[in-house]
Amino acid sequence: MPNMAIVFHSGYGHTKVMAEAVAVAEGAKGELVAIHAGGNFTEAQWTALAAGDAIFFGSPTCMGSVS
Repeated sequence: MPNMAIVFHSGYGHTKVMAEAVAVAEGAKGELVAIHAGGNFTEAQWTALAAGDAIFFGSPTCMGSVS
């Protein structure tokens, strides 16, 4: 089973709900990596990205662009 890293920023919680749904989808083994608006990662988050076979990105939109 592939290991996925699901990187997301959620301003009001809606994108987090979608990221959680992807992480627990049938056949998925996903680890959530939440980032704040500054975009800084901790060492543990970098490790999760390096371990992922695939990386999914999720972001709300703001004025027609990503947050």
